[in-house]
Amino acid sequence: MDFGVMLPIFTSVFMAELGDKTQVATVCFMAGGGCSKGEVFWASSLALLSSTFLAVVFGAAAGRLIPPSLLKIGAGVIFVIMGLIFLKQALGRRADGPGGGR
Repeated sequence: MDFGVMLPIFTSVFMAELGDKTQVATVCFMAGGGCSKGEVFWASSLALLSSTFLAVVFGAAAGRLIPPSLLKIGAGVIFVIMGLIFLKQALGRRADGPGGGR
């Protein structure tokens, strides 16, 4: 294993997951109190492993069909578009919230 390759992958995925809706859902399940820490940990870990497995399989297939540079550009464009959508929604809520956006 090449830890020089693994560290940036770990860091980027870890940072992307912080505050993500997956993490928020996990916090909500734990806060609900209907299950143990172990149940929440293992169920959410298996879900994340499963979705990561699918991403690796589809990413490998996409990498054979589409040049990696185009995949990176496409992913960047999608992230920028999503960011702009979320920013627009957040600013819209702020203007509609208490005080009417004064």
